[in-house]
Amino acid sequence: MKIVLVLLLSLNFSLGFAQKTEKVSTKTVADKFESRSPQDPSVPPPPIMVFPAQFPGGNKKFVDLVKLNLSTEAKSPSSKIRKTEIILKIDASGNVLNISTFGEDEVFNKEVKEATRQSTENVKWDPAKNREGVKVIEVVRIPFHWKG
Repeated sequence: MKIVLVLLLSLNFSLGFAQKTEKVSTKTVADKFESRSPQDPSVPPPPIMVFPAQFPGGNKKFVDLVKLNLSTEAKSPSSKIRKTEIILKIDASGNVLNISTFGEDEVFNKEVKEATRQSTENVKWDPAKNREGVKVIEVVRIPFHWKG
């Protein structure tokens, strides 16, 4: 009887410690992301902008100016909120090199692009600066919403 009891206890003991334990991952979110999308080591990382490019008076003033320059067709009453993203490329001198708009409504995108062109015509932006304080080219993304 003692032998059976000792065998049962040793079997339970070995089964209890033979269970698989879940390993706790020590990977960070960045490690997981990099493991899914390996980077080419010959391509340098994008520069970090300490001082992003800004419209004189602030980007809110720029959005307000674009709203003022929208055509009456774009300002037509609508029950839904129309959204687009204004993408500007600003050079180291503060000049606007390129204007793009991306959203679901193509007609609205064209209207916002034209209003943006009018708003930035003959206007020098405050150029972006990197960590060293050197003026650099930057792509600025500004969300734009309109509810008519």
